[in-house]
Amino acid sequence: MTYQTITLTVPENLYKRLETQARAAARSVEEVAARALIRSLPPPVEADLPPALRAELKAMSHLSDETLWQIADSTMNPDKVALHEVLLERNQSGALTPEGRQWLTRLREEADALMLRKAHAYVLLQSRGHKLPSLEELHSRLRVLH
Repeated sequence: MTYQTITLTVPENLYKRLETQARAAARSVEEVAARALIRSLPPPVEADLPPALRAELKAMSHLSDETLWQIADSTMNPDKVALHEVLLERNQSGALTPEGRQWLTRLREEADALMLRKAHAYVLLQSRGHKLPSLEELHSRLRVLH
């Protein structure tokens, strides 16, 4: 890994906090500050995702907070959810046609992509300093939507 050097001017009270944490962890102030920066930035987009989805997730970093909240709160089309459930039942009973299998695969991929978009939106919002909803709050939002 290559390193770059930056000069960062911070308030004295922040430096003292970094220094205290560095002493407690037996690390340098620079290392503690670098780790804090790493934690505050969104993780890179995984390289093994399909190229179109990878490009979409990378582009999300340029979206407004409002748009990211809309993505984070988005849900799958209810008709597609119902179709997915029917196809899953047919698959479990062994009555799924080859065309049905294709639909099931396509719907699963759409659902997976939606979950990745939502998760990435939340990560970006958190890195911008927003407080994320708790699991309980997320579940209550879902109940309202249905």
